[in-house]
Amino acid sequence: MGMRFEGKAVLITGGASGIGKAAALAFADEGARVLAASRNTERGDAFAEEMRAAGRAIEFAACDLRDDGAPEALIAEAVRRLGRLDVLFNNAGIHHRYGTLETSNAHWADAMRVNLGAPFILSREAAHQMKDQGGGVIVNTSSDLGLFTEPGKVSYCTSKAALLQMTRAMALDLAPHNIRVNAIAPGDTYTEMTDEKIDHLGLPYDEGMAWIADPVPIKRLATVDEIASAVLFLASDDASYVTGTTLSVDGGTSASGPGGDRPAKPPG
Repeated sequence: MGMRFEGKAVLITGGASGIGKAAALAFADEGARVLAASRNTERGDAFAEEMRAAGRAIEFAACDLRDDGAPEALIAEAVRRLGRLDVLFNNAGIHHRYGTLETSNAHWADAMRVNLGAPFILSREAAHQMKDQGGGVIVNTSSDLGLFTEPGKVSYCTSKAALLQMTRAMALDLAPHNIRVNAIAPGDTYTEMTDEKIDHLGLPYDEGMAWIADPVPIKRLATVDEIASAVLFLASDDASYVTGTTLSVDGGTSASGPGGDRPAKPPG
């Protein structure tokens, strides 16, 4: 792989773990200077220290996007520390697993603030900077559950679907300023939360993994590196004529429809 992001400045929210961390490493490997933001200060500081020791151009910023003024302050900090801003990867998200009757006002507001409100403010503020620079790229992390839905996830599915519409609307608004806006819609992806999910199901590890992967046509979960590769493609000049679109990275799940042949409850 070449150095597609040599001299570029990249901000990633939710950047200290999972997809965000994988993307931070991938951007840095291709020449970018990266600021990874997360509300998990302990994890972020450890990641930044690891990167400094390895001589990699990744810094950390502590930020809880639910705080008033936090998105605006994060963009300002990114520009101050990196000198410019070429790529914004809106990756941070929150997932409340409640149905309509169980979702409280607080659950709903929390999902909308983190999954939709913060990406809007971050993108708006980043766009002002990118416009002055002559262009830039914004990539949003939605979900396959922004394309279809499942029971028991009303705030998550709604916020992720709205994020896709926001992506399209922003792409039209910002195209005259040479700012491209796209989204990814990942399917089931293996992270440390996958192990927690299997443990919650009370299944042996191999059996739990098989149950989670069964509806996926490819019959396995994505790796965080596979999702990061999609992000880098959309952020790169390889996608210079791509804006306002959603790239599904889900092993064929959105093509086959939700649920597959998996039973409503796991075995056992």
